[in-house]
Amino acid sequence: MTEIIKPTIIAFEVTRRCVLRCRHCRASATTCEQDVLSTEQCRKILDAIAELKKCVVVLTGGEPMMRQDIFDLTDYGKSLGLRMAIATCGALLDDAAIQRFKRAGLLSFSFSLDGPDAASHDAFRQVPGAFDMTLKAIEKARKADLRFQINTTLTGVNVDHLDAIARLAVDLEASCWNPFVLVPVGRAEQDAQLLLEPGRYEQVLEMLAMMKATYPIELRVTCGPQFARVARQKNIPGAEHIRGCLAASGFAFISYQGDVQTCGFLELPAGNLVQNGYDLVDIWYNSPLLQSIRDLSQYQGFCGQCSYLADCRGCRARALIASGHLLGQDPLCILGQSNRDEVK
Repeated sequence: MTEIIKPTIIAFEVTRRCVLRCRHCRASATTCEQDVLSTEQCRKILDAIAELKKCVVVLTGGEPMMRQDIFDLTDYGKSLGLRMAIATCGALLDDAAIQRFKRAGLLSFSFSLDGPDAASHDAFRQVPGAFDMTLKAIEKARKADLRFQINTTLTGVNVDHLDAIARLAVDLEASCWNPFVLVPVGRAEQDAQLLLEPGRYEQVLEMLAMMKATYPIELRVTCGPQFARVARQKNIPGAEHIRGCLAASGFAFISYQGDVQTCGFLELPAGNLVQNGYDLVDIWYNSPLLQSIRDLSQYQGFCGQCSYLADCRGCRARALIASGHLLGQDPLCILGQSNRDEVK
């Protein structure tokens, strides 16, 4: 029996409220949402995460800074031995908040930049001034000597600016640049302009492999599991350590309702922490959903035949969206596309 890897990173969606109206938002977040989980329930969820030992917990949303208890949750997680991080747009991150997080021993911020300038970023985030707002928050973090990374959602409207965005991340002295490949859920589901087609996606992966091998910044790719294959094909340094989809292995997502999911883009609950008495260990090891994803022998379509399956595993959210089958073929992979064309 394959050993079950415990998650090392857990994203905890503490709210679906947000000040932005991003075109791609998986949560379709607005300012009108009500927080479902109380402070006490969030604390119990952090207790449950701590049972798995040495996890990085990313408090996310929505915009987590919209919760009045965000400092309390960060302090409490830190007291449990968790390494706490915040994913924020920076709108509410003033000097006092920065110092509060610094005293709490915050591990890192995640800031999102989806264009190299105000025009492109603000159009994507659909709020004028969003770019400058994020840059000001980044400068506050830098002055306080707090670690931060830059996240970028890769879409059809910004892939031609990847080099400029990467260089901006380097110039800002980010610890990491983390491109996220768009998954068409939430607001992105009806926005065809944002989608990449398999051939263009493959080109983007090859470009990212080159960047990872040559740019002076750590580069991680999320929701692009085929990057693990491309890195190996290109034989870039450290390729053997690059992993594809971490669903049901190194990563878990906890929703604003307490549902345990493989990620924020696959809204299939493996269990609900509020309902099961906050036993994350039981859900992680015993959920039939998570067990099925771990069983690579059950994967279907070209994913099931691919020699890179163990490294890549495909995107389970995209497979479900495309075919209705969780363990089906990832529709964005060029290898699977080539296979279909040959069959035709």
